[in-house]
Amino acid sequence: MTDFTTMTLERQIACAPDRLFRLLTTKDGREAWGAPSDTAVVIIDAFDCRPGGHEKTRCGPKEAPEFETHTAFHRVDPECLVSTESLIIGGDLLSASLCTHDIAARDGGTHLTVTLQIASFAGPELFEDYTQGWSGALDTLVRVATAPANA
Repeated sequence: MTDFTTMTLERQIACAPDRLFRLLTTKDGREAWGAPSDTAVVIIDAFDCRPGGHEKTRCGPKEAPEFETHTAFHRVDPECLVSTESLIIGGDLLSASLCTHDIAARDGGTHLTVTLQIASFAGPELFEDYTQGWSGALDTLVRVATAPANA
């Protein structure tokens, strides 16, 4: 059985849209904010962020990043980043999702809206993991995006 949900997460970030776009679309940027906490890690093994490009990561606890993500990028422009992502553990597909990042200049900074449309093959409890993971990662993104350039 497949379970489905759509979640929307938003952040108002005190940085220019072009800075946020670089963090969302560069390997170093994505590794800097992708982990939801200090005890987690995102390791990007393959990276090609352009329409038709792909990314492959390992993520999870720093001592054992057992999850894999396979991402396909479909739209990559300064106002909208759209990708599909598969979440895999031990060779088993846990979920597939459509991820849309809408980026808009607002109130002297950038408003980011992330919409996730998720199909879980591991039960509806996986949705809470998505909420925690993405919320934590976006909180990290805010810290990275607003840090001084030389920090």
